[in-house]
Amino acid sequence: MNSARIMSATRRSSTVAALLLLVVLSPLLLLKSYAYPILTDVELSSTKCFNFNVPDDDDAHMVFIALPNDVDDEVEEWFSTQMHDMTRKGSANFMQQLPNVSKEIHSKISDDEYNGRSNVYLKLTVPKRPVLRHQMFMWYAPVVVMNVVKASQRGQKKNKNTQPPGGYSVCFENKNSDQGVRVLFDVVLMSDEGQDEELQNKIIKKEHLTPLETNFQEGIKAANTILNEMKYMERREARMRHTAESTNGKIRLFSYVSVIVLLGVTWLQRTYLRSYFKKKKLM
Repeated sequence: MNSARIMSATRRSSTVAALLLLVVLSPLLLLKSYAYPILTDVELSSTKCFNFNVPDDDDAHMVFIALPNDVDDEVEEWFSTQMHDMTRKGSANFMQQLPNVSKEIHSKISDDEYNGRSNVYLKLTVPKRPVLRHQMFMWYAPVVVMNVVKASQRGQKKNKNTQPPGGYSVCFENKNSDQGVRVLFDVVLMSDEGQDEELQNKIIKKEHLTPLETNFQEGIKAANTILNEMKYMERREARMRHTAESTNGKIRLFSYVSVIVLLGVTWLQRTYLRSYFKKKKLM
């Protein structure tokens, strides 16, 4: 009889433990990870910088969007998807303006924040050259920097078309003391814009080329295609690494909370069974 009561008490405490674990961990299970574009958090009153290198004889565009740290997940996903479409090779919206925000998404954004002053600054610099861009973000408004290489070479000698030493530095400065910020950004190389047709037109215009020279031009075109694919894979690997790090962090947090909950449930079971045995004068 006593063993049946003990088993019944144990089952009840296990049920309570399972429900408690589900309630505590359900917010973690709803968290989402994003791969495109790159997403970075800038803490209160801090600055975060990234360095980028652009290959010689190439150029790049950069796109940035600042979001509040407490932005709704659906709003963040919408802007991330639209930026990915904006910077994706072959997209109809390539390097175009973002579409108008839908009413459903706009309803989840505070009117005071939408296109309001963020007090977060973008600073794009090149070593030993003037600052290329220094401006404040407006919430949810994209900042587009076109042709950063050409912009950095203004005032320089025309025959210098090489990568500046140290590359390009992109810094996000959060001057808010009470609010963090998330920045979505992406870098698009000009070689990714699909210039194969232009190269093909140049080859067709040279009708006097011999078969050997034509084959040589086709080999150069194939090599450029391979290089472009390698650059694309390198950027994709960086995005996937960011996603993996974010997921690993959430799994680590999940593990810590699980251990804490299990230890708490173990203590509750021990306390309950001990009081039960004392009440039945079994201890």
